[in-house]
Amino acid sequence: SRLDTAVWKDKFGSVSYYLKLLEKADTSLKIEFSAGNVSKQEQTTQSPTSTVAAKIHSNVNTQQLEKYRSRILNQENVPILTLFTTWNYNPDKNLVHNLTVTNWLSLHPFVIPVVFTNDSDVAADCSRKGWGVLPVLVSAAEGIPVLKYMYRDVMEKYNTTFYAYSNADILFTDTLPDSLVQIITNTSLDLTQPGMIVGKRTNVENVTLDEGSDWYNITWVAKERGKLFTGWAEDYFITTRPFPWHDMAEVVIGRRAYDNWLVVHSRKLKYTVIDATKTVLAVHLTTEAGNFEGHSHKNRDYNHNLLVKMFKRLKYNAGIIECIEKFTAYESGNFSIKDRTVLKGCATG
Repeated sequence: SRLDTAVWKDKFGSVSYYLKLLEKADTSLKIEFSAGNVSKQEQTTQSPTSTVAAKIHSNVNTQQLEKYRSRILNQENVPILTLFTTWNYNPDKNLVHNLTVTNWLSLHPFVIPVVFTNDSDVAADCSRKGWGVLPVLVSAAEGIPVLKYMYRDVMEKYNTTFYAYSNADILFTDTLPDSLVQIITNTSLDLTQPGMIVGKRTNVENVTLDEGSDWYNITWVAKERGKLFTGWAEDYFITTRPFPWHDMAEVVIGRRAYDNWLVVHSRKLKYTVIDATKTVLAVHLTTEAGNFEGHSHKNRDYNHNLLVKMFKRLKYNAGIIECIEKFTAYESGNFSIKDRTVLKGCATG
């Protein structure tokens, strides 16, 4: 289409430029920017996260969570989620990784945290603190883990209802297990079919050890300083066990294009895809590297080049959050999965 050609003539073009074109095409599509990566003029489109974070946390069904916790501890239910990521030792990311290790452990017994690494120091440290540790067996682009094989390996080792890769700089609160318990118990989502849950992240700069120490502080700092990021960025992918990762392209993590492709590809195949932005608070620990770190790495175009060879024509724009037809929400204290009317530009064909 004309819009596709204008944007992708240099493979990716400028993200902010594309968003402007998309908004011109249909002004009803509201897309938010991160203040750290746009011009002063563009910052006028920014929407603070303050009311979002507070509203999300106020809806957590603590009574239901406690009942589910007891059933897991009594081995009446399996844990809800295997949550995995990957990193090697990096002194510049030491605080970020320490916060993530502590935060994901706080989700026990709902969540089993796992790190993929071939770094013996990282493996020993995470294992000592209670994380699962698995080696990176398949990599590409000079040593970057291939996503599908990480899912394969955790599904072989851990028995949970859902499995999720998340970037290693994302903190969660009890809104994550709450939403997943609600989906399991109070909705008609068929867990025997392929399904994917994603959501927008909230960027918070310079989170301290104290601010990231518990769910209350994380919610507070998101409320005070957080900015809801663009729907182009998807940092976690929660999938059901039947999701056919074995059929997915061999994209690598941490390089652009794979996230939007996963969403649009799943939508095209009619898998259930759900946007959990309204009920899951995911805080991105924004550092000096900024919010487009994957765009500056070596081999940044690896995924795009791979996908172009496989599929020729790619509609990344149909893989943004705003194009997902279903979303979670609380209304008057009741959790539900609702339908969203998406724009013509979201068509996958």
